[in-house]
Amino acid sequence: MVAKQDDFYPLFVFQNLDEQENSLLRYITVTLLPNWNGKIPEIGEIGFLSCEYVDAGEEYYQRSTGNTEQYKYTSCYFLNFIKEQEKQQITDYKF
Repeated sequence: MVAKQDDFYPLFVFQNLDEQENSLLRYITVTLLPNWNGKIPEIGEIGFLSCEYVDAGEEYYQRSTGNTEQYKYTSCYFLNFIKEQEKQQITDYKF
C-alpha cells in the first residue's frame, strides 16, 4: 500500500507490482466500506490484495439486514489484504 485517505469511506492506493511503470493499471484505488471488521493494511506493506469492481445499480446481499440492495456508486471495494510472508523451507513433515 502506498497511500490512504481516512474518511467515513477510507480510500487505499495500492501499487500493482506486476504492471509496467507507465501502465494505467499500475495503481489501484479501493474503497473500504464502513462495516469492515478485518485488519487494515499499513502504508509500505507488501502483499496480495483482493478487491471487487462493481457498477452502480448492481445488486448485493446485505448480510446485516438480510435484504438485497443495489450499489449506489461504481467503485472498486476492498475485500482483503494478505501481507507477504517469507517462504519457509519445510524439510520434515510430522504426522
